[in-house]
Amino acid sequence: MKAFYIPAGLLAVILGFSLWTCRYVEQRTSHWSALLEEIDGLARQEEWGQAEERLKAAYADWDASQTFFHTIMDHNELDEAENLFAGAFAVCREADGADFHMLLAQLMGQLRLLSETQSVSIKNVL
Repeated sequence: MKAFYIPAGLLAVILGFSLWTCRYVEQRTSHWSALLEEIDGLARQEEWGQAEERLKAAYADWDASQTFFHTIMDHNELDEAENLFAGAFAVCREADGADFHMLLAQLMGQLRLLSETQSVSIKNVL
């Protein structure tokens, strides 16, 4: 019977870690999306200086999670988000509203995709 407890315990730990990871990624991506929506609002009000400062803060927060995210996620998806952040910085410096809004929308979509790939759903299990 002891032979059953060790594998069952390991499976329980793995399941618990997976569920925690799912929730953590969901919370972080929701937080970043909210920050990006706020930044988008600042850009719509032509507050480019504040938008750039908030974008820097959002990126710093994003960057702080990258070590963990790179251990659990596909690097290509994370690299795409990095590229979108870089593009948003460049367009924000130019104060190009249309392109900035488009890049922020793409970045928020990429964050949703990151969250979705870590969620517990039938399409991720199969």
